[in-house]
Amino acid sequence: MAKRKTEAKEEKPVKKPVKAIPETQYSICVPSTIISAANAKNLEQITFIAYQIAKAATIYNVAEIVVLDVPSSSKKQELAEKEATKVVELGSNKGGKKIKFNFSDEDIVKPSVEKTKEPETPTDLSSDINENNTLLFATLLQYFMTPPYLVKSVFANNQFSTKFKYAQKLPKISTLPFMSNNEVSKDFKEGLTILKATPKVTKKNKKVSALKKLSVTKYVNIGDAEPFVLDHEVPVNVRVTVDLKNRKIVSPLQAYGLIGCKLSFGYHVRYCANFSSIFTQSSFPEGYTSTIYVNCDDYFNSNDTIEARNSINKNPDLSSKDGKILLLFGNYKDLDYSFQNDKANLPGVENVSQMFDGELPVPKGVKVEDATLISLAKVHH
Repeated sequence: MAKRKTEAKEEKPVKKPVKAIPETQYSICVPSTIISAANAKNLEQITFIAYQIAKAATIYNVAEIVVLDVPSSSKKQELAEKEATKVVELGSNKGGKKIKFNFSDEDIVKPSVEKTKEPETPTDLSSDINENNTLLFATLLQYFMTPPYLVKSVFANNQFSTKFKYAQKLPKISTLPFMSNNEVSKDFKEGLTILKATPKVTKKNKKVSALKKLSVTKYVNIGDAEPFVLDHEVPVNVRVTVDLKNRKIVSPLQAYGLIGCKLSFGYHVRYCANFSSIFTQSSFPEGYTSTIYVNCDDYFNSNDTIEARNSINKNPDLSSKDGKILLLFGNYKDLDYSFQNDKANLPGVENVSQMFDGELPVPKGVKVEDATLISLAKVHH
């Protein structure tokens, strides 16, 4: 009688993390106005702002960073002018006239002469100016959570892969999950699953051999000269956490005691094109238990803004056990603008203040990046 197959290998002991998921998990939402031309004049300044947000998020174990796309003041004005100017065509397609309403006084005085349109300057993705782009900001946040040896692979097809020249010069963030954590980095490492080689498959009765891409692999890029070999196959091109001693894939939670949304290493980055998607596409399957507003990027604190915020609870509960709390940062008017443009997707909600369960006070006039660190320090106090 054949002998039974050898039982599963005995697990080798690995270091246990000392960090742990907090009882209350926090997500933060920052508006794209954080990198408006008024706050960040070039790529270097945009990069440093992203670095500040990334540091604050790792210090306080933020599970998710949401970036809300909010039009800048100049873009809002452009959209408003476009809406105010109406063009009506009269007559047939061949002989019709176009009448433009809402002329400026200057237009009325000047003769109707068609202006020569200046050629548009193409966007140069290698330039370090005029890069106030929401997706660029989200990409930089992801960059700071990516080990240097994986940057080239992870961002290989990213349109902003040439934008890391300032990020590369910044000091390494010292509060990443594997740091100051009982030396777990000796037993665990972040990697990307790769194909070591693409095999040739020759079909019968055919002279031409075909290349067949595998969907699974045992090889992982962990920054060494040679790929790390696992004991089992896993899907290709996936970010993974590797148990070096037992040659297997584990969750970041097992390795570091911490985990972001969607099983991510560190915080998970999410981009939102409209206001409602902040809530409808939450990375937490059951959504947020509460949403707390933090007023910042407000240098004038106008009376109408203060009045609109009067209905928001100023003493919110910030320590609910097993809570999933969203801290939403920004100028109230900017958030209200974003809400009004997406109101159709939020039936029954009349104004943006109704979306908040409370407001966390911070010093008046602080920037979004400063308010982020202040707020996270307050809720973890």
